[in-house]
Amino acid sequence: LVVVSHLVHKTNAKAVFAHFMVTNSQNYTASDWESDMKLAQDAHIDAFTLNMAWQDSTNDNSVEAAFDAADSVGFKLFFSFDYAGNGPWSKDTVISIIQQYGSNGAYFLYNGQPFVSTFEGPGNAEDWVEIKAQTNCYFIPDWSSVGAKPAAALANGVADGLFSWSAWPWGNQTMDTSTDASYFQYLEGKPYMMARSPWFYTNLPGDDKNGLWKGDSLWFDRWQELLGLDPMPEFVEIISLAAS
Repeated sequence: LVVVSHLVHKTNAKAVFAHFMVTNSQNYTASDWESDMKLAQDAHIDAFTLNMAWQDSTNDNSVEAAFDAADSVGFKLFFSFDYAGNGPWSKDTVISIIQQYGSNGAYFLYNGQPFVSTFEGPGNAEDWVEIKAQTNCYFIPDWSSVGAKPAAALANGVADGLFSWSAWPWGNQTMDTSTDASYFQYLEGKPYMMARSPWFYTNLPGDDKNGLWKGDSLWFDRWQELLGLDPMPEFVEIISLAAS
C-alpha cells in the first residue's frame, strides 16, 4: 500500500478507482467493508467501482451494505454494470438502480452527475440513450472488445468517455501505451479512463485455460507510462488480477 499510495498521489488524473467484484462479497460484514475502504483511503484511492453481474444474488444486500459502510467512513462508490458475466442488463433495472443510489451521499459524482461504467455491453449501447436521459449519469463504459474508434461512435456517441481494459501486455510482450493512444485519438477530447493491474493470470481447468502473462515489473512500469503521458487521462482504474 505504501507503493500504491506514493504512485497514486503523484498522478494528475481527476480520480483513481479500484475495481471491486461485488459477487465476492457475499460473506462480507460491515467491518470488512469499512476495513477495505479505509485501506483504499490510505492509498489515495477515490472510489470503489462496484462490478455487478446481471441477476447476481449477491447484488442487493452487498450494495446496500457497501453504501452504508461508505457513508460511515466517508468513502465513494459507483457502479460498473457487467454485461459479460451473466449476460446483458435490463435497461429498466439499470435505470432503477442508478436512480436509487445516484443521489446517495456516498455515490461518486463527476461534474455533479452520478458516474457509471460497464464491463463490456457494446451490443446494448442504444439502451444508454434512455438510461442517461432518465438518470443524468456520466457514462464511461468499457467497450474494449470493439476497439476505441467503434466504441466512441456507438449509439451516435452516447458514451461521455471510454474506459479501456488494456492493462496487460499480450503474452510475453512488453506493455506499451499504443492502445491508450488510440483512445486519446478517437475520443477527441472526451475523458479517457486508463487501466492498470499488477499482473494477469488464468487458471480454469474446466475451460482448458491455465496461463500467466508477462508482468514482473508491470505495476511499476504502467504507473511510469501514466506519468509520461501528456495529456494524462482523466481517470485511472486498478482492475482485476485474473480473468476467465
